This record gives sequence, C-alpha cells and structure tokens, in this order.
Amino acid sequence: MKNRSGMAKLRLKVVIWFCVITLINGIIDPMLDALGEKMTVLIESNERFAVPAVLGFLLLRIAIFILSALVFYMLIRNEIRKESERQIRENNLLYASVAHDLKTPITSISGFAKALSDGKIPDSEKAEIYGIISSKSGNMNDLVDELFEYSQLGTEEYQPKLEKLDVCALLRETVADNYGSLEEHSIEVDIDIPETAIYIDADRRDLHRAFTNLITNTYKHNPDGIKMLARAALDGDHCVITIADTGAEIPTGEDVFEPFMTENSSRTPGRGTGLGLAITKRVIDRHGGSVLLCAVDGYTKGFVVKLKTTE
Repeated sequence: MKNRSGMAKLRLKVVIWFCVITLINGIIDPMLDALGEKMTVLIESNERFAVPAVLGFLLLRIAIFILSALVFYMLIRNEIRKESERQIRENNLLYASVAHDLKTPITSISGFAKALSDGKIPDSEKAEIYGIISSKSGNMNDLVDELFEYSQLGTEEYQPKLEKLDVCALLRETVADNYGSLEEHSIEVDIDIPETAIYIDADRRDLHRAFTNLITNTYKHNPDGIKMLARAALDGDHCVITIADTGAEIPTGEDVFEPFMTENSSRTPGRGTGLGLAITKRVIDRHGGSVLLCAVDGYTKGFVVKLKTTE
C-alpha cells in the first residue's frame, strides 16, 4: 500500500499550493502599494475622500486576504478528499484480497470437516484429508500473520530496533536457513558474499525477514531447476544486496511490491500470500534504504537492495 508515500505527496502539494498563493500575493502587493500611493495623492488634493478611500483600501486588502485563504482552503480540501478516496479504495482492495484468499481454504476446510463429521470419508482417505486440512489451515495462518506484520510496519508508531550488524553474515545465514527448500526445488545457488564484514545499523529480525522473502520468492514463483544469485557488495557508503534468478520474467510496468501482487493470478494455495515483497519494501524503507526490481547480467530478474553502511 502507498499510504505513507501518499501522505508525503499530500504534504508536498500543500507546500506547493502555499508557495503559489504566496507568490500571487507577492505580485499583487506592489500593485496595491501603487494604488495606495495614488489614493494618498487624491486624499491630499481632496480631504473629504480620506475616510472612504482608507476604508475602501482596507476592505480591498482584507478581501484579497480572505480570497487567498479561501482558494488555498478549497485546493487543500480537494487534495485531502482525493487522498482519502485513494486510501479508501486501497483499503477496500486489501479487504477484498484478504477475503478472497481466506474464502477458498475456509470453504475447503468446512467441506472436509462436514464430510468427516458425517462419516462420508473412508478410513483409507482420512489421513490425506487431515493433511489437506492442516495444510490449508497453515496457509490461512501464514496469511493472517503476514497481514498483521504488513499492517504493523505501515504505522508511524512502529520503529525498527537498530543494532550494528554484519549484513554479509546475515545474508549468509538467511541463505543457509532456506537452503533445504532451495535444494528441494533443484535450484542452483551462486553465493557471492565477501568474507570481510560490511556493517549497517539494522533490525536483525526485520532484515532477516526481508531477505527471506526475496529468497523464498525464487522458488515459490518460478519453475524448479533454475539458478539463483545471492550477492553482497560495497558501493561507496552503501551495501548493495542482490537476489537474482533465471526464472520467469516479470511483465514490464507491474508493481511487484504492491500487496497481493503475484504472477499466480489464480492464487493457488501454497504459492505465496502476495504480501512477501510488500513486507520487504516496507522493511527496507523503514531502514532508509531502497529495493528495486532490476536487470542483472546473466539472470532474468533481480531484486537489488541498497542500505547505508556504518563504521
């Protein structure tokens, strides 16, 4: 979701409109000053015009001030309305996506439970049915957990617990944690991580989750037997982490960091919740870094993370 970026854009628009109104008033002021000088000459030549002239000039200035304030208010109100409508649309999309991803497993679990309760499942098939119920329950639990984490990361109150850590060691650890799953999908892993430590200030748990999401994305949304790259390198005062693969290409213009955005349009259970990359982006943003989908030599696609180093 883009609530934080949307609010940043709204604040920028408020500043821009304020500057525009101020500039217009700055242009009008010299004209009023010139008019005031002419009125002064008129008053000196005929004093009976003094009171009405002064009152008229004062009312004109007040009218211009009120008009400027009113125009500014209407412009900002319009921008706030549009931002509110955008956030409502995004929230509705989020709720609809959650409902969509929960409805299918809930329906299956309910159906299998009813069949078991009614004694319609042969004993020979019960173990398989129990396994399906367990799997679908796990998928639902994963979705709820990721939705909670995604929502939590989007609040202003949530702040990462920063500590000085070696990002190279953390990346190696994350690859090792997922090595069994990578082997299960026959994915060849090319590790290009220096032994020399590269230190950053980061929340270990959050950054581990972000790296995990990028790595699991490799085998959840690609065919088996591909190649994956895990690389860390120093670029000036930034550490650049690259997770790339030779799997399926991502269509141009598709924002993969939006929640519930997956190439698995049918949302097949077990193929990811569609929140992993959205969580990764929020984590990296909270660390003052950036994550982009970029072209990487020798690979179909790559996710490139840049984080500022510390001494």
